[in-house]
Amino acid sequence: MKVGAGGITSHVRRARWLAFGLACALALAACGNGDASPRPTDPRQILVTAIASTAAVPSLRLHIEVASDLGGGALGGIGQPRGVMMMGVDADVDLATRQFAGRATTTMPAAIVGNGAPAQQVQDVIVTTTATFTRNSSTGRWSKIPAGIGGGFGGGPTNEQIATMLSNLLSNPSVTYELSEASSCTLGTCDHVVAHIDGQSLGAALGPLLGAPIDAASRAMIPSFDVDVLVDQATSVISELRTTLSMQGVSARILISTSNPGQPVQIVPPPPALTDDIGQNFGGGGFGPDATILEEVGNELSSAEPGFPAPSAAVP
Repeated sequence: MKVGAGGITSHVRRARWLAFGLACALALAACGNGDASPRPTDPRQILVTAIASTAAVPSLRLHIEVASDLGGGALGGIGQPRGVMMMGVDADVDLATRQFAGRATTTMPAAIVGNGAPAQQVQDVIVTTTATFTRNSSTGRWSKIPAGIGGGFGGGPTNEQIATMLSNLLSNPSVTYELSEASSCTLGTCDHVVAHIDGQSLGAALGPLLGAPIDAASRAMIPSFDVDVLVDQATSVISELRTTLSMQGVSARILISTSNPGQPVQIVPPPPALTDDIGQNFGGGGFGPDATILEEVGNELSSAEPGFPAPSAAVP
């Protein structure tokens, strides 16, 4: 099946946005080196240790929820109803190689769809270091987007570079912390840290990762925000992260949670016979509401069991 340039652009745009969202989640986890130090009590040190300990896990299950309030202006002006775009992602993640396989569900508000009812799209995705694969719901075939036209996680900053950026940001005096009461979490009993992130400091920290400094005008557009982080007391692995971002009339509520740390996973591409390479022959592929379940695109092979402490027991 042939697709035109518009179809290819749509494939690339959607896949790159999905990959970008998950890349942000991976950046919070896949950086640094673990240690066996006693559990810290200082909130900043709890987060520094959590980054290192989470990075020591070779794999995990990642759950992401994003609710974007598009605001009246984004829907056509004053008097229009406010619309909320919902996105959920469940993925098996190989932290060591920054690859994942999962399913994304996106729901667009009725006011944007224009037919009086919300529209939902479900998409199975596999991302490797060299390509992104998405499944066509109608044909069952996969579309391959090579790294050269926006697929894969082969480029970009290394884990060590990300670790340096996060360490510098957490050490900045403009970033402050609160230690709240411990609570139950996806991994058991968790320390609860609230980090107050300064937008200007974040913009300065992002510059080295982007390969060029962010100018003052652009940094001024980055809002300050708070991040609620739950860290497992037994393992110092990040269990949950919540934040709300607002910029230019659009706000987004974000939840990232982890489970199954260290469970063996290996991410593999779909069979070549069921794959159309967009970068090579502009083959078919697409998106749709009835793709296969996550277990069919992830958890297909096993990797070595990690030398990693078991999570603490869940609180009743």
